[in-house]
Amino acid sequence: MIGIVANSDGRSDAVSAAVDVFHASGAEVLIHCGDVGGRHVLDALSAFGTSLFVWGDRDKDRMGLMRYAHSRSVSCFGMLGEFEVGDKKLVIVHGDDKKLLKKIIDEQQYDYLLCGHEMAAEDRTVGKMRIINPGPLYGGAARSAALLDPASGKMRLVTI
Repeated sequence: MIGIVANSDGRSDAVSAAVDVFHASGAEVLIHCGDVGGRHVLDALSAFGTSLFVWGDRDKDRMGLMRYAHSRSVSCFGMLGEFEVGDKKLVIVHGDDKKLLKKIIDEQQYDYLLCGHEMAAEDRTVGKMRIINPGPLYGGAARSAALLDPASGKMRLVTI
């Protein structure tokens, strides 16, 4: 089980609340799809255990975030991350680079595309690839996150 969040924009309280939900739901990995917003959010991610993130368009101090994440045992994938769970291939991007999104979707090399950026949750399939945006932890109509079992394909949106 994977916990997915995006667009925390520095709201470590929202990330901590998501961490609590993910722990209670048995998630093993936490993925943040960008717009982390600060080092205190990385502290909240590190409290989960296995966590990783990609940069978003609002993450301006990218090298600082990367260095701090490393010190907190949080993995930083930069602009794009690849991750495998069992026989499922996942790609993680923020979603602000529309050309990159189109290229990933057109190439159909992954089972799942996890992204953020947009201010609404999304779950759709294009070709063989399922595209999931958990919705924003900050800035949208509601704070949301997603729980995904890549093997079975079961996904649940949760309000944070």
